[in-house]
Amino acid sequence: MRLKSQEIGGLIAMRERRNFSDDFKKQVVESIVSGSATQAELARQYKISPVMINRWKKDYKDGKFFENVSSYDMARHELRIRELERLVGRLTLENEILKKTRDLDTREKKDDLSIIT
Repeated sequence: MRLKSQEIGGLIAMRERRNFSDDFKKQVVESIVSGSATQAELARQYKISPVMINRWKKDYKDGKFFENVSSYDMARHELRIRELERLVGRLTLENEILKKTRDLDTREKKDDLSIIT
C-alpha cells in the first residue's frame, strides 16, 4: 500500500493510493469501445484521470487483461468487433432516418400530383 501526501490548509494529509482490478479496467475500456459511455463520463464518474484510462485502453489492446499468452490476438479481435458493432449501429440509425425521409418525400410528391376537381 502506497500513501500519497496531500497538503490541506498547511497540514499534510496522507491518502491511500487506489488500486483497480483488471476486471474493472476491462469493464471501463469495453464501455468506452462499445459506445455505451464516453471516456470523459467514466473519468468523472469514477474520479479517474483520462490519462489513466488511455493507459488501460493501450493495455487492453495489448491483451494485458486476459490470462492466455495468445490473448493478444483475442483482445485485438474483441476490440475490432466492438468497433464494428458500434459502426453497424450508427449505420442502421442513418439507414432508418434515410428511409423515413424518403417516405416523407414520396408522400409529399403524391400530394402534389393529386388532381383537383
